[in-house]
Amino acid sequence: MSRLLLLSAPLARRALPGGVCPSLSTLTLGSWLRSRGADVEVFDPSVALDAEALDSPRQVLDALVAHIEARDPEVVGISCLSTHEGRFGVALAARLRELSDRPVVLGGVWASALAEPVLRRCPAVSAVVCGAGEPGALALARDGLAWPAGVPGLAWRAPDGSVVHNPWARVPPSDAPLDLGLLARLAAYDIFPWLASRGCPFHCGFCTERLCSPDFMAHSAARVEGDLAAIGALAPETYLWICDPLFGVPASRNAWLCERLASVPQRFLAESRVDVLRPEDVARMAAAGCDMIYFGLEAITQASLVRLGKIGPGPGRFRRYLDGTFALVAACLEHDVLPVIGVLHPVPGDGPDDLALALERLGALAALGHGCEGVAPCFHAFPLRLDAGSPFAGEAAALAALGAAFTPADAGPFDDAFLSAASPTVGPAAATAFRAQVRALNVDDPQVMTRLRRSFPRPYVQFEHPGDTP
Repeated sequence: MSRLLLLSAPLARRALPGGVCPSLSTLTLGSWLRSRGADVEVFDPSVALDAEALDSPRQVLDALVAHIEARDPEVVGISCLSTHEGRFGVALAARLRELSDRPVVLGGVWASALAEPVLRRCPAVSAVVCGAGEPGALALARDGLAWPAGVPGLAWRAPDGSVVHNPWARVPPSDAPLDLGLLARLAAYDIFPWLASRGCPFHCGFCTERLCSPDFMAHSAARVEGDLAAIGALAPETYLWICDPLFGVPASRNAWLCERLASVPQRFLAESRVDVLRPEDVARMAAAGCDMIYFGLEAITQASLVRLGKIGPGPGRFRRYLDGTFALVAACLEHDVLPVIGVLHPVPGDGPDDLALALERLGALAALGHGCEGVAPCFHAFPLRLDAGSPFAGEAAALAALGAAFTPADAGPFDDAFLSAASPTVGPAAATAFRAQVRALNVDDPQVMTRLRRSFPRPYVQFEHPGDTP
């Protein structure tokens, strides 16, 4: 059995707001591997390294390399869910390659979507496990890279330099709960992320959830109860961030989960869609300890939602989406739950009329909070990001036909490209002005802001953009 060390990108620590949270991806993977007898260690640089090093990428890499060399694992696995984490993974791989030929393998959504260009540009990266990581990581823990063709989901370099992609395997259901013994400094975390399910049946145009979890899969009763038993032993002030793409679906599952969550002392945030939760679900969640729900509303006009792929055509689906939004926000305010609403407008194809109607409806949502004390709708307006592996990433011609443009136009694997123009009539200035108007709907209430900020994780340490290598 090979010794496998799992790493995540570090969060900055010194003089920055926000909480510190562990990497749920490395913890979940490490727990699954350990339950199958693998020799695995999870190392979180955010809490294990000297805080003075965490604002300096060079110091972080120096400290990490020293730790890895002292541990001497046979394989290093790095979680790369975003470009920030991808830059870190590639930078660390390059430093490690200066000292030895120890395999460094990347995994996660970002790495899965960009395996070929990363392997082509970054020779220090040995391989990428694409898709669901558990079966591939287990094969690596057993045999390392001695037989790459036998590792499910592995993207690796053939002798002729070409990149080979092995088919990836579905994750078998597991009753093994999170093993918090893998985290060396539990008391250092302010926020603890958790999943009660995996995957999402909705494949929105901007989303990459399907790359690693194409199907919705609820965790078993034994898994949920085991996880919550461990989480319940954490400090009561630890904030539980339930990051299911669809929390508590179906309604019977919501009721069952809320009964279990009521047994833990932690307050929690949950995420869901406005067309899958009901007002009575909010009441149950509030009674179980929920004080915030993040709704990925994204858009609030019918044509925009259809273009995003969040709903199908036809007035019935839109009416359910719109009515659900207002009913859920009202229920949140009634039960002292902070409704946080993500807004992606302008989206590809939006014109001035779309933005005017969206602002009118968002204003009506904000008005529901008038007269409330300590709770109000909170609007998070941000530009649409074009992620590799998302449906939009494969629809360049269709997006261009709408007049949509992204910046930078020549984004590579280590860049984030954002929508700069939604259409010929909505360019960067109009988008910036619209987002400012949405943010102006937020109330200036210290109680609301205190509750909202409690859920913010600290930002990642920023590593340099790695250039192409020969």
